[in-house]
Amino acid sequence: MIGEIELDCQTAARAFGHAYFNLLRRGADGSLTLSTDHWRLDEVTTEAFRFSALEEDAPLLEVRRDDLERLVWDRLPKQQVRSQIRFVLVNGDLWTFSGTVDESVLPDR
Repeated sequence: MIGEIELDCQTAARAFGHAYFNLLRRGADGSLTLSTDHWRLDEVTTEAFRFSALEEDAPLLEVRRDDLERLVWDRLPKQQVRSQIRFVLVNGDLWTFSGTVDESVLPDR
């Protein structure tokens, strides 16, 4: 990974912007799930990050802030436009939202 940057919740929310993202969930148990839906951040509260999907039949998605250990932005070596916002959860799971991040709001790298 190139230039991993730790994010606070407000910066992460701004970095999502209004774009839709792919979601890859890696469980602490080694499981791997790629969502077929495309997710957009709708709301950040003191309790949670709330996402909705482009696809109408998808359920709402929520990440509780109490479950969040840290937030990280990074870009994989061959990526030109896409990058990731990763939710590292206290239970060991890793949720990776991959798409076009608004990098203008990120701290200096």
